[in-house]
Amino acid sequence: MSAQIYQCKFCNNNRSFQEFRDYFRHITLYHAGERNFRLTCDISSSCGITYKTFASYKMHVHRRHYSLLNSSSNQQQVNDVQDSDPLSAHTNSSTVIDPTTTNDSNADVIYVDDDNDTDDFGEPWVDLPINNTPQDKPIDLLKIQQQYTRFLLELREYHILPQSIIQSITTHILSLLDNIMELLEDQAKKSDQSSARTKSISINDMTSIVKTIKQSITISTRNEYQFLESCKNFFNYSPPIENILSLNEKKKEYSYYISIKESLRKILEKEDIMELLVENIRNQYGLTNADADLMFSCRDGIGGRKIRKNSFMIQLYVDGIGVTNPIGPKKDKHKLTIVYFMLEDIPDVFRSMLQCINLAAICHTRYLSCEEKLKQFYDPIVKDLNDLQHNGLSINTFNSQLSFSFSTVAADNLAVHEIAGFQQNFSSGYFCRRCLVTYENRLIPLIDVHFIQRTSELHNTHLQLIKNQPQIKSCCGVVGPSPLDHLLNFDPTNSFPGDVMHDFLEGTCPMLVMAMLKEAARIRLITFHGIETRTAQFIYGEFDKSNKPPPVLVKNLNNDRINGSASQKYCLFRLFPIIFSDLVEHLSSFKIYLVLRELLDMVLAYPLRKSWLPFMETLSINFQSMILEYLPDKATPKVHFASEYAKIVEQFGPPVRYWCMRYEGAHLYFKRIALRSGNFKNIPKTLAQRQQLRQCLLLSQDHFLKRYEQASGVKRIKMNEIESKIKSLFIKKFEQSINQFDESLLQCSQLIQNHIIYKQNAVYVYDLEHAEEIPKFIQLVYILKLNEQWIFIVNFLNTDGFVSKLWSYQVSSHDCFGIILPNDLKYFHKGLDLYQVNNLHFVNLSSRLTKAN
Repeated sequence: MSAQIYQCKFCNNNRSFQEFRDYFRHITLYHAGERNFRLTCDISSSCGITYKTFASYKMHVHRRHYSLLNSSSNQQQVNDVQDSDPLSAHTNSSTVIDPTTTNDSNADVIYVDDDNDTDDFGEPWVDLPINNTPQDKPIDLLKIQQQYTRFLLELREYHILPQSIIQSITTHILSLLDNIMELLEDQAKKSDQSSARTKSISINDMTSIVKTIKQSITISTRNEYQFLESCKNFFNYSPPIENILSLNEKKKEYSYYISIKESLRKILEKEDIMELLVENIRNQYGLTNADADLMFSCRDGIGGRKIRKNSFMIQLYVDGIGVTNPIGPKKDKHKLTIVYFMLEDIPDVFRSMLQCINLAAICHTRYLSCEEKLKQFYDPIVKDLNDLQHNGLSINTFNSQLSFSFSTVAADNLAVHEIAGFQQNFSSGYFCRRCLVTYENRLIPLIDVHFIQRTSELHNTHLQLIKNQPQIKSCCGVVGPSPLDHLLNFDPTNSFPGDVMHDFLEGTCPMLVMAMLKEAARIRLITFHGIETRTAQFIYGEFDKSNKPPPVLVKNLNNDRINGSASQKYCLFRLFPIIFSDLVEHLSSFKIYLVLRELLDMVLAYPLRKSWLPFMETLSINFQSMILEYLPDKATPKVHFASEYAKIVEQFGPPVRYWCMRYEGAHLYFKRIALRSGNFKNIPKTLAQRQQLRQCLLLSQDHFLKRYEQASGVKRIKMNEIESKIKSLFIKKFEQSINQFDESLLQCSQLIQNHIIYKQNAVYVYDLEHAEEIPKFIQLVYILKLNEQWIFIVNFLNTDGFVSKLWSYQVSSHDCFGIILPNDLKYFHKGLDLYQVNNLHFVNLSSRLTKAN
């Protein structure tokens, strides 16, 4: 065993050790406290299990590999310590085992869904290791204080604990150290100090060391100021900047701003970030050069002409949230305006990670009631973005100046109209920011009329008219200038794309679902109670289960309202033809559903094709006209907004790149912080400060963004237990006889690789064929680890056709099996569920698919 090299997978340089005891000591000292501890034991062929905690890994080592810890080179020292130190002997013979890890066959295995380690947004924290120590440097007091500060920072920001609990934890730790000191003193008095082989330390020296340690860790929690100072020293914490909105001495009004420039500097100086961004941009340029019809981002739309080729795109998001003080008067609710920013060029596999969304500014919404304060609130953002676009940014890890371009502002319709300077009333007048349609004219079919589009010149004319005639409050929906007017590349009529989440998922989709359900009840196909029962009893697939909508209750039907989040409403809309497969053909409003569904599938596509735009325009016109014909009372402004998406895509590229869905998920963090902190005296400052603490914790990781591999439901199976047809696949794929493979291999029920979830029995798209780009499907039969690599045993399904009535592909199996490696499986669509209707199997996609030619 001594010839084996042990490499630390946590350290960036994969530090190696000749002896296992040195390797185990290194893991114990520097990586035992990792938040996302995952370590695979590969000492022998009988191992191979991945451990999710250091406790389970340590237990495994002491059970199976204890002899490696007591090699001959240090056996004498171990015996000496055990002979002379009863305390050490007692510790070794009575190892404390976590009750949750006593079952070695289950507790050692990583289970994604068996713990509640979720972050502030309701999703698992990213698998990023904490700061690694490249060399085993001597432990000093500064290192202890840094490690303890990180421990407190994790408690505050991972688990959202208030400062009072942090101080209580410190008090108990100090008490524990006192007890340990007393125990050591008592033990020293009983021990035989005459042994020459015993390494000893005087009680006075030990007392002095423990006292110094206590003082060191006390500094970090003495008060909030000391804790923040420790975070500045150890983790480069940057406090939010106070921005005065009003100089009224009676009550000063503040907003809080986080420098976009400094946030970008910290992010881009992290290892691998620049490489990921540049590689992603180059890949997209390569694909669009080979196939000019593809659209990946704003660069590929008309609006991309204003973006410099070698620059990174910055997107803003603006929204208002409400946080409630549960013990305030009448449950006092605080309405806050928040501005986020994000680098648009982050690779697709990381875009779903909420740590890519950064806070830029926050304040009470009531402070922004006048034009002057609104401008004061956005001024730091405008100055920062203009500086980045003019001068770029220099970072230590890159040898040239980085360029940036502002791209778009994502927001809901109300927030957009407030920032852009349009009327905030959608029930009268000129309610659209893209064209000059009036509320009355929305009822004219688009096949009969074409509305004048807003332009910069026309908008400036309206502004000038308002300025020259103060008695005019608005002109064609324009009420005043935008606070972002001085931002480079900004145009009030051309910087605010539509939002699919608000216009479709929370707008036209639930509206149409309710209309179809009421029509079914009206023509006596089903009762309101029957609708409630069917939506409650429908069994959703494994992937759709996470967005399972609540049942449509009788009271919801009476109130004409579909409950649930945007994702839940869209899930109900998408699966409506399957849930009510026996009714849809009898509904006249289902014709509208088919048109809207085809339009929405194109809108949600990524990538998207320019050649689809004329057909999208046709579908948009048909949808609006059919609403006016069949459901005229449902012709809300969102129906008009939905009909504009062909023009929006032409201008800005795929809508999923600027929708609000992921930004909305970031709000939950602030709501939970507000509730748990209990500090509503200056809630914007509290939230900005806590967000910055969380960000400095994330940036203290060695890798801010990291691809990772994670298995769950792992078990070991014998090769002789595998079916003969699967063994034949092994022989054919790897060109080896069955005797050359390991006697046993690992099987898991779920594998997460590069942020893509692969589940056993789930269906995936692996290719598109013919000019129609018909998807070809596989079903994962087994997920196995063979010869140190994960492989998929798949069943190649037949695509029997597309059934418009269910808006799904019908598939069937002819037992055609094969082996696919995860890295060889091109990503087209997330995992899919199989649904059975009339003993036939169907797969329901959420968007139209395409691939580069």
